[in-house]
Amino acid sequence: MKKLIVAITVMMFGFSAFAQNTGNLLNNYISVKNALVSSDSKAANTAISALNEAVKSEDNFAQKAELQKATEKLSKAGNNIEKQRAAFNDVSTIMWKLVKPSDKVNQPVYYQYCPMKKAYWLSKEKDIKNPYYGSSMLTCGKVAETK
Repeated sequence: MKKLIVAITVMMFGFSAFAQNTGNLLNNYISVKNALVSSDSKAANTAISALNEAVKSEDNFAQKAELQKATEKLSKAGNNIEKQRAAFNDVSTIMWKLVKPSDKVNQPVYYQYCPMKKAYWLSKEKDIKNPYYGSSMLTCGKVAETK
């Protein structure tokens, strides 16, 4: 009986830690998105590095390998805003797979879509601020789903 209680406790701790870490990954992701919206490649590069490190330091989860590969590709874009934007969709779609089923994300998350780039991103705000075009087409897009 003790072993069962210990096993359940370990599992519950693991799930709650992952839930908290999902929020941490989301916050790092949002920093990248906001830098891309502002067309600030240096801030984006810094935020990308933080996101990449956050993914690496996480315990295993279903999409870890996929997300790590996508964030590493994003990291390789360096300070080139167009390359950063080109790699951002892959990270966005994987992040949505993490966030959508999570019952521990305590705020709405909007999965938004840019029809011009045929690409997605996540946002904590319903208002469209397109990270793929920055100020040139800031409000281009729509909310595809809400969590």
